Amino acid sequence: MEVTLIQVPYHAGDERHGSSDGPGRFVAAGAVDVFSARGLDVALDTIDRGGPFRDTAASAAQVNRRLADVVRQAVDRGRLPVVLSGSCNAAMGVLAGFDHARCGAVWLDAHADFNTPESGMSGFFPGMSLAIVTGHCYRSYWSQIGNSAPLAEDTIVMFGVRDLWPEAERERLERSAIAVLPWRDGRPQGDVEEALDELARRVQDIYLHIDFDGFAPEVAPGIVDEPAPGGLSLADAEEIVRGTAERFRIRAATLATYTPERDQDDKTLRVGLRLLELLADYANAAPKP
Repeated sequence: MEVTLIQVPYHAGDERHGSSDGPGRFVAAGAVDVFSARGLDVALDTIDRGGPFRDTAASAAQVNRRLADVVRQAVDRGRLPVVLSGSCNAAMGVLAGFDHARCGAVWLDAHADFNTPESGMSGFFPGMSLAIVTGHCYRSYWSQIGNSAPLAEDTIVMFGVRDLWPEAERERLERSAIAVLPWRDGRPQGDVEEALDELARRVQDIYLHIDFDGFAPEVAPGIVDEPAPGGLSLADAEEIVRGTAERFRIRAATLATYTPERDQDDKTLRVGLRLLELLADYANAAPKP
């Protein structure tokens, strides 16, 4: 299966944030070679906002429209879109780029990204990413980007969640049909394989979303938010990604929020490159459409 590697060098439409440097750092460290070394045809694309930064909502929409276009072209050609983004907000653009009516999501994150303007007073746009793609807020906004059919909550499983704020977000998540496998003290509070098996009974296609803050801080310190102790090890993530690849057709994947200026000894960089290796292995084994 051919691959389109897409850089989104913005944090919610803004290039002035440290995480905006993450995609380029991955490419400079050999992200393209990870795929080509396995004999895969890989195309590299970079999203350009196409104008000056105005405000978060407008600029994020500009970026995500362009991202949706590139994802759409990749999917139409039978390629796997792999997105390197400065923000989880890119999920809107990725999903807007293809028909995801029968698609679920495997989402690795320390946070739920399930706030709405009503539940979270901070207005932090990336913290609403999952709420937006499940249709809980900004519906008309997402519809201007592309395919805005909401993901069904019961087709989503979250791994690594351990930092929910405010309490209203926790309550919203508990009321939802989203399957959540929290992490405490570096260990999953449930069975990873069972969670994936249950999801596989509902959907065959998956959007894979990985926020680096889902990892334990000592594993991946180069992240946007303040670190939340007790997250995933690299072995945990490998189990989840391999398990996802074995059970589902991965329609698209995103690695988000790598912040080079906060990394230590390139730990997060190496974790990300390893995740790209696993995605390359999947693409290499996947049948051509």
